[in-house]
Amino acid sequence: MPTTYGVQSAYGDLKQVLMHRPGVELHMVRPNTLDEFHFDAPVDVARFVADYDVMVGKLQSHGVETLMLTDVLADDDDSLNYIRYRPNMTYTRDLAMMFRGGAVLMGMHLRGRWGDAHILGRAFKRLGIPVLGAIEQPGFLEGGGVTLVGEETAVAGLCSRANEVGTRALRDLVLGSQVKYFLEVPVPQDQIHIDGSFMMINEKLCLIHKESFELFPCRLYEAGKSDHRHVMFLDYLAGLGIEMIPITEQERLDGHLNVVVTRRGKTAVGFAEATRLMDELRRRGWQVDGFPSETLFLGNGGAHCMTCPILVQ
Repeated sequence: MPTTYGVQSAYGDLKQVLMHRPGVELHMVRPNTLDEFHFDAPVDVARFVADYDVMVGKLQSHGVETLMLTDVLADDDDSLNYIRYRPNMTYTRDLAMMFRGGAVLMGMHLRGRWGDAHILGRAFKRLGIPVLGAIEQPGFLEGGGVTLVGEETAVAGLCSRANEVGTRALRDLVLGSQVKYFLEVPVPQDQIHIDGSFMMINEKLCLIHKESFELFPCRLYEAGKSDHRHVMFLDYLAGLGIEMIPITEQERLDGHLNVVVTRRGKTAVGFAEATRLMDELRRRGWQVDGFPSETLFLGNGGAHCMTCPILVQ
């Protein structure tokens, strides 16, 4: 089932995503396995799936084509059986990062996610999407820790789920071929992914927890140059003329900036409980549709985590 692919930016028109509708694998989340799968608590499976379906409906109402992993792999019994034991498979963004020319499979740090990216690799093969490479151990880097600023800069966060071996591996795969710049951004060690504290919303607009980026200098690499230079992330964004909508520490902890842009500068989907940030966007002319997050966020992810973009224009 070949498909058109390619991601130009983090904020363009979202045409197609790869997702996984959760099912029986959520029963693997028990009081004694919470750390293995990074859930806050066991979930009401029916409610989790119902809220997930609301989110999918919001995306579809915005014109996004949602490809489901189990549909793509419908005749792959090995993959389907594997998924039955992987409750984090629904967080497909963490497993791969799509660029203009294809996908990079991520290297998962959490033991309860080792091997999951390989399943997305099988799906990409079915879809006719090139795999540019993979982050292999001892490198670690997850998709929630990678984003784009503009169309020429890849950003990779150094955090509790990523190390320099992983960011270097990604840089070697994409710098010069997919992007002109590669920015390595350290965040406080207790943070899991950069998308918990920073989210591009439009070419000149982002949501950001500023305090997370005041501690450490970043390394900025440019294609064709042998050495990097150092920048502070906030200064880098300001230099690009990007307006920053600040979020509070509590909003960061509650996942409120976990937003998916569906149409450039016009529409987005996110947690219904993120009322202040939604109002900020609405004041700027956006339509922002919310869905319930109370049960879904027990798995520490939202719409951004649960969508792996395939085609963004």
